[in-house]
Amino acid sequence: MNNKKTLLVSGFLCIALAGCSSDGLDDLRDFVKSAYADRKPKVEPLPEIKMQETFIYNSTNLPDPFALFNLKPQAQKSASGPRPDPIRRKEPLEDYPLDSLKMVGTLMRGKQAWAVIQAPDGTVHRAQLGDHLGQNSGMIRKITEEKVDLIELIQGAMGDWVEREASLALME
Repeated sequence: MNNKKTLLVSGFLCIALAGCSSDGLDDLRDFVKSAYADRKPKVEPLPEIKMQETFIYNSTNLPDPFALFNLKPQAQKSASGPRPDPIRRKEPLEDYPLDSLKMVGTLMRGKQAWAVIQAPDGTVHRAQLGDHLGQNSGMIRKITEEKVDLIELIQGAMGDWVEREASLALME
């Protein structure tokens, strides 16, 4: 019993001494505190702000850019040529941008071909010639096993509508 008490007391004494010992990192802590104590960080000065020259518009010598006669020829020009049909009912695949749609396959029955298109929400749609895809009024012109060719209508800088070729390739 005496041996057990001696062993127990000596064990507690060893644990107490181990808790009081140093971890050997005192010199590292001193170095971190004193290494950069005398240095101050460099801060770049703010760039100088350049003042813009003012321009006073003198309307007596210059034409009015907002006059109605300046806008009419442009409106007549945009009246001719291709335009999207504002009355046509939108198809489900026109809710998504063309680059978010995926062609996942084709279906064929005789001469009739359908493209199998997957929307970003995971739904799968069947599209044929003349159907519309994408948000730029893209109409399907040709369906092959590898891709779907379509014509999109894009509004140009002058307000006129321009046809642009696009395609949707089969995802592998």
